[in-house]
Amino acid sequence: MQFEADGKTNGPGIRWPGGARVAVMLTFDFDAEFLRISRAESKGTKIGFTDQSRGEYGPHTGLARCLQVLEAHGVKATFFVPGAVVERYPEQVKRIHAAGHELAAHGYLHASRRGISEEEEQAILEKSEALLESVTGKKPVGHRGPESIIHPFTPKLLRQRGYLYSSSMKDRDWAYLWPQDETGRALVELPGDVMLDDFTYYYFTFSDPAVRSMYPNRQVLADWCAELDALAQEGDKIFVLKLHPQMIGRSSRAAMLGDFIAHAKSRGAWIATCEEVARHVLEWEGGDA
Repeated sequence: MQFEADGKTNGPGIRWPGGARVAVMLTFDFDAEFLRISRAESKGTKIGFTDQSRGEYGPHTGLARCLQVLEAHGVKATFFVPGAVVERYPEQVKRIHAAGHELAAHGYLHASRRGISEEEEQAILEKSEALLESVTGKKPVGHRGPESIIHPFTPKLLRQRGYLYSSSMKDRDWAYLWPQDETGRALVELPGDVMLDDFTYYYFTFSDPAVRSMYPNRQVLADWCAELDALAQEGDKIFVLKLHPQMIGRSSRAAMLGDFIAHAKSRGAWIATCEEVARHVLEWEGGDA
């Protein structure tokens, strides 16, 4: 089907539960210190004590605050968790699961190397899935590539391994199905954007001159609310908020996140986990969930 690309009718016409105009997914990349470790390794360097310590703020302090905000507002989120984080911070990951939030795959070491082989990717998926399953009792159904990097064979592997959705692309602001392949299985994509990522606004490090941002909370909240309102006005859209406990888990920022959740509720948004949205899309599209 062809869609008019005029900003209002450029979606597949998916209707959300309760007549909601937009589906909001609160997603957390629970990377801890592994995000900066992998980022530095991709540049042939290592992180210093400061970046290491700031990453550790997530599991030691930020995560608890994020979970408190979600509980206070009565909403569920999706946490994309690298396998190594399950190994290093098992109690924190168990706490996420015990609170009823979705755990999804996010690599093993949060490595974002390009050009890896299909066999390497498969091994990473297997290892990560086993670690997440040890906490939840089931294999994850969602995947986000570390730094949103995926490979040409990743969608096929995800289908083969029983995944329902991917959330790595930046190409649309609505949910869609990946083109069919030889597996015959449907795979939903839940794309996002850098403007809906807390690292865009908050990450500051002296070790990388290209990464020095520190926006005021009022500006971040205004940006996110404005985007939500515009998408809701268009209808049939999704809003994937990408957060990191070491960033958004700071006290004033967590309070701002609560303000955003309240705003989304006031606009009648459907706030759901990625799995819930993916299953709804598959049902709407007639796919095999």
